[in-house]
Amino acid sequence: MRTHFLFLSTLLAALAVVVPASLAQQTEDIVTRINGEDTSAVVTKYFNAEDCADPAGTLYDLTLTNGGGVSQAYLWAGTEQAGCEQVSNRTDQLEVCREVTGNPQTVGDNATMTDLSLQALVDTGVFDCENTALEGRTFWIYSFRDADPGGSDVSVEGYGVAPVTVDVTPPQQLDITSAAEQTGSTFNVSWSTPTDSNSIAQYKMYASATDDPDAAEAGGVVATAGQNAKSISVSASQLGLGEGEEIYLFVSAVDFAAVTVGDGNEGPLSESTLGIAAATGGFCDDPNVDCSGCSVSPLVLSNGQPSSGLWMMGLVLAIITSWRLRR
Repeated sequence: MRTHFLFLSTLLAALAVVVPASLAQQTEDIVTRINGEDTSAVVTKYFNAEDCADPAGTLYDLTLTNGGGVSQAYLWAGTEQAGCEQVSNRTDQLEVCREVTGNPQTVGDNATMTDLSLQALVDTGVFDCENTALEGRTFWIYSFRDADPGGSDVSVEGYGVAPVTVDVTPPQQLDITSAAEQTGSTFNVSWSTPTDSNSIAQYKMYASATDDPDAAEAGGVVATAGQNAKSISVSASQLGLGEGEEIYLFVSAVDFAAVTVGDGNEGPLSESTLGIAAATGGFCDDPNVDCSGCSVSPLVLSNGQPSSGLWMMGLVLAIITSWRLRR
């Protein structure tokens, strides 16, 4: 037994020596702010199509985990699991790790580097902001503590990685399943479940006096629905419509690629639904219905005789009176 234990211990020690550095447990740093919004509690840190349209104006803060006492950091852009801590991966031939311009970066209060630019990450050629087929590709920002990694491997204590996801792919156009023309005091627009529904965070409704999606977008959102919704309802009064007035309604889907729900990549607007405002009539307002037995009051019939409701009320009162007298 002792011999077996010694053999197992020797084998584990040998495996620890040959395990690649990329499999070691590196420190995970955190992107704590994007465009002024706090992302510290957000699980996935996104750069979306709007950010990529203006990378120089898209700023972020990066906080080093266990970064106390670190005064500067050398940033590198890498693909996920690129192993940029190994000098063999920091080559132009591999194109998986590239140094970010402006190194070294100053580490300020709370071990945070502020106002870093997405442009610097894009300029490395590693971060991809143009491929519209990328629906949520993750990249790593490597932060080498205090010392330039130079021409040698860096131990796990000497760097950290901050995962960032680039998603510039908008959701699909919604396929409307409700009636293309609706008359009434409320309009309901429904759609079939899109194939990319798992990536959708919110649905938005727009309205326009003309059948023009651009005009609808310019007018702004009139109603929203959550990620599991299949329809949105809106009343004519909410839209400020008088009787007989018309409105064109459009809906779109927005994905999760943002800090705030509803600010992600937005898909194209759907085909329109025409809503025509009309007063909702009662049952007896229909000229095709015989309402000779109808009454404004539920207690009196049209012929002036008491209704069954009145008889029922009398019975209840009689039971209560009898019960009280017996007491």
